[in-house]
Amino acid sequence: MKKILLWIAAIVITLSAVYFQRVTGPTKPVRVDFNFKGVNSKAVLLRSTETTLTHDEALKDYATLGKTSPLRFMATNLPDGVNAVMVYSLYPGDWSLDTLCSARVGDMFTFEVPSLPAASKIQYSVYLVDSEENFLVGNGNVVLRFKAPVPAFVLVPHIILMFVAMLFSNFTGVAAYLKNIKIERYAIAVLIMLGIGGLILGPVVQKYAFDAYWTGWPFGEDLTDNKTLFAFIVWMSAFLLNRKKGNRKYLYIFAALVMLLVYSIPHSTAGSEYDHSKGEVVTGRR
Repeated sequence: MKKILLWIAAIVITLSAVYFQRVTGPTKPVRVDFNFKGVNSKAVLLRSTETTLTHDEALKDYATLGKTSPLRFMATNLPDGVNAVMVYSLYPGDWSLDTLCSARVGDMFTFEVPSLPAASKIQYSVYLVDSEENFLVGNGNVVLRFKAPVPAFVLVPHIILMFVAMLFSNFTGVAAYLKNIKIERYAIAVLIMLGIGGLILGPVVQKYAFDAYWTGWPFGEDLTDNKTLFAFIVWMSAFLLNRKKGNRKYLYIFAALVMLLVYSIPHSTAGSEYDHSKGEVVTGRR
């Protein structure tokens, strides 16, 4: 019964952390409530989309290929005569503005944005247009990052292992308060799942998405890579110190808190970013 309660507590903590990470961070869609001509509407502005350029094509003169990436904008309760226009520029930097018109089907508006290399960003605003006015949706200047597709056979195991590693970490941290529960095997499970999910599959996912296996220390400042490495080192240290000297369960509590803090840092913060002036990917950016 005691273990069941501990697992319930671990599940609640884990789901809370996952939810927090999901609703924060630089790739979370912007949701807007607005009133257009007396009608209440809702819209979703995306901050992440897939490029149709391969990594090899991105190294060449990709603009001559004429490839585009569909960017969908959803807005509800709009009259049939209303369309959407996007005004955008490369980001960051002082770049010229371009304008795109959308194709509308019901509540969905689709812009064909010129494809950019993975990790590229644009800054865009969406206007609703009819015969009478141009209406800015939200505050404008939404930053969107391009990424390359990641196969499900890599992405799904990565997500599952990271989730389960977090769950076992929380269980171990909570169980460390009790004396009659052996938690070493759970600590080993955390190390295995975090090692495979974060330090093996994580770089593979990043290679598919941004054409780089590792952009954290010592090669870059990617916060996602660095926080995963830091959490693994803390957990490994807690496990080894407990094996060497024993009865230091407080180290598992500390490691679990570090893991929770790591998960609280929004995913993709300070991640890879394409520098258009240099024509290459840099790291440690917003």
